[in-house]
Amino acid sequence: MAKAFEAVWIDGLLYKLTLLNLPSYTVHTISSYFWGRAFEASFQTATSSLRGMRAEVGHGGWISPVLFSMYVKDMPSPSHHVELPLYEDDKPIIATSRKLTLLVSYPESYLSDLQRWLSEWRIAINASKSSAIIFARAARHFIQPRPVTLFGEPILWIEATRYLGVAPDKRLTWSPHIDQVRKKTAQRMGMLDPLLSRSSDLSVRNVVLLYKQLIRTMMDYACPAWRSAARTHVRRLQVLQSKCLRLATGAPWYVSNMQIQEGLGVPLFVDHIRVLTVSFDSKLAHEGSP
Repeated sequence: MAKAFEAVWIDGLLYKLTLLNLPSYTVHTISSYFWGRAFEASFQTATSSLRGMRAEVGHGGWISPVLFSMYVKDMPSPSHHVELPLYEDDKPIIATSRKLTLLVSYPESYLSDLQRWLSEWRIAINASKSSAIIFARAARHFIQPRPVTLFGEPILWIEATRYLGVAPDKRLTWSPHIDQVRKKTAQRMGMLDPLLSRSSDLSVRNVVLLYKQLIRTMMDYACPAWRSAARTHVRRLQVLQSKCLRLATGAPWYVSNMQIQEGLGVPLFVDHIRVLTVSFDSKLAHEGSP
C-alpha cells in the first residue's frame, strides 16, 4: 500500500469505528484526535495557506498502527488456496497450486475483489512497485505465465524478491539473501573496525559482546525462514564471523579459527542459527496449542 498511514480516509475510519460497536465516547475521543488538523507547505520564502487534512492517522503515534488495523479489518477474505498475511502496509498474496494456470487465476480472482474494496475505501496501491514470483523446486521447469494486472497495470514476474528484509529467490536457494547479508555485514564491520581491532581500548570480552549485539544479529536475522539454505551459503557467513573474531583477538596465523571460537565461547554460526531455529519452532508450537 502506498504510504499506508497517510492513506487512511478519516471519515471512513470513523464510520468503521461506529460499526465495531465501540463506546460513543471512544469514537468521540478518536475523532477529536483528527479534528482541526492542518498542514502547510514551504519552499524557500514562499508558504502555502493552511489546508485541512482529510486523510492520515499520523506517524509516530502509539495509536496509529491500531487505527490502521481497524481501517483494513474488513479487507476481503481470501478464497481457497490463497493466503493473505499482513504486516502494516506490506501485503503479500500467497497462492498455492501444482498447476501453473491456477497460480495465476487464484490471485487474479482475489485481486478483482481487492480492487473494488480499495476503490471504495480510497486506499492507494503502488502497482508499479508490486511484483510476482513463483517458488518451485529446482527440478521443475515451466514457461513463464502471463502477468496478472492490478488497476490495469501488469505485475511483472521476477527471479527474486524482498519482503521484510528477507530476499527469497524463485528456487529458495537463499543465495541472494546471503549475498545481501554479507554486504551489509561487511559494511558494518568496516564502520566498527576501530573498535574491533586489537588496537582498540576495549577488552576482548567487550569486543565479542559488540560482535554478538551489532554484527551477528544482522547475520542471523530471520534465520528460521532461510534455514533450508545450503551449508555452502551459510559457510559464507561463518567466514565473516571467523574474520571478526580473529580481528578482535589479534591471533597469529597458526591459531585456527576453531581454536579462537572455542576459546571465546562463540559457537559455529551454523550451530548458532540451529539453536535459534529450534527455539523459534518450540515457541511457535506453544503459541499454536490451545
